[in-house]
Amino acid sequence: MKMKVTRAGLCVYICVKCSYCGFNSQTLPMSDTIQTARGPPAGFLNYLVAMPVLKSKIGMDDVATVLTWLNIKAPCKQTFQKKFNDLGQAQTELSDKQLELKQDYVANVMKKAGFEPEVDIQFDVAYTCRPQGGCEKSTQSFGALVEHNTGQKLPLAIAMANKHCRKRYCRHDNCSKTFAAEASIASSERVLLHRSLDKVRDDPLAVKSITTDSGTQSAKAIRDYYELKKQTNHLKKQTATHYKCFVHKLRALERHVRAAKSDIKSIPKKYNKDEYMRKLASCLRCRVRIGLEKLRKQSCSDELFLRSAKFALENILHCFSGDHKMCKERSRVCTYRVTSSYKHLPYGEPLALQESDKKIVLGNITNTFDATGLKEVAKLFNTNACESLNASVFQYAPKTSFYARNFAALCHSAVHTRSLGPSKSSMKVAEKVTGKKISLHSMIYNQLKAKDRRREYDSRRKASVRYKIVRFYLRKRHANRALYRDGLYASESMPSTSAADHSYGLKV
Repeated sequence: MKMKVTRAGLCVYICVKCSYCGFNSQTLPMSDTIQTARGPPAGFLNYLVAMPVLKSKIGMDDVATVLTWLNIKAPCKQTFQKKFNDLGQAQTELSDKQLELKQDYVANVMKKAGFEPEVDIQFDVAYTCRPQGGCEKSTQSFGALVEHNTGQKLPLAIAMANKHCRKRYCRHDNCSKTFAAEASIASSERVLLHRSLDKVRDDPLAVKSITTDSGTQSAKAIRDYYELKKQTNHLKKQTATHYKCFVHKLRALERHVRAAKSDIKSIPKKYNKDEYMRKLASCLRCRVRIGLEKLRKQSCSDELFLRSAKFALENILHCFSGDHKMCKERSRVCTYRVTSSYKHLPYGEPLALQESDKKIVLGNITNTFDATGLKEVAKLFNTNACESLNASVFQYAPKTSFYARNFAALCHSAVHTRSLGPSKSSMKVAEKVTGKKISLHSMIYNQLKAKDRRREYDSRRKASVRYKIVRFYLRKRHANRALYRDGLYASESMPSTSAADHSYGLKV
């Protein structure tokens, strides 16, 4: 009797032939026909091997390397790719359905809270490789709409732009290419914003406002989108307010103040000029952020907030210079009358700048947060949730690689994981592809739940006060490293450059 074995990934097909009478049995797929007593069927392995490629940053070659070192012959690349494509298709369908459920959930939350089902959203785009002047390496981009209202920062819609297609002769009627090859990827922000807004169903939700970064492309894209919808009357709400990211504005302020160091002449000579301006820019950014956040909480209307914010920003340099006459009336942050402390300022001393230099710094503040700038950030919304989601996407699809076939699947995988959690998302994909429900007593379920418990513990630890204090001092030590290096006291890892000039230089 002879046995013919045909491989199918990690599984086999068996055909038995009798050497005496010549009888051939039918081909038996061992993954389906022969049922195991416990656990999933054997064919389940072919999908589970491809699951790490969908749910982590490793690739197919990495999985094949792991199997090789376990003395297991890895599936051929064609079989691997087919199973990965099946997983990607299932992941896309699950993610689209989950995004629709999130839209219904947000609408129900708004109605039960007594508000109209109008949502404030944020939008941001990430590229596989940031577009650069003179050349454009990026060929893929990802954009998402994330809501502000529930506090959970749930993704409501996503869109992808991809210039790649694996087919040699393709009519592009059913392929992974979603963006014209001759178009600039830098213009995909407009296209992705329109596609994402089209996916927000107008029946349960209406878009009240859109927060984007400080780019000018988004503002025009929003105006054009709603002008087009006005002509077709496809939306209940015919417009949406456009806000700019508050954090991006603060970064711009800090950058402008630090760049003004060449114009400021009255910095005391006992201080390092670069370090002084860096600390001053950081203090101004922190003061503006805290002051505007407190005014926003205390103001019942945008007009009152804009008027109070203007006076508060004008008073900052007076407060930093030791003049606290108007702090009680205009500032919600100054505590000098209680603490009599300047330790939050550079080197713990009030500013000793000349009036001309103060006008330069104040000019940077007023130019960044003028009347128009304050209106653009009136709600103090930011795009942090979108940027965090973008980082998750490019953990699964690293920017160093191009995914011609499954870039959209990896993006959906990151969004679905953010909505449900890594373990629950992985189990839902596996159950949809195989049609088998994962047992609550299986090793897969137990290991995934253990990872979830560990992840929740790490999240709670990072949110604790003790962890934040430790991180604060670590960042402070790193920020002051240049000062320590030029001081008399230095460590072994950071030798002092000035200690050699003094006979009393000590090492600690």
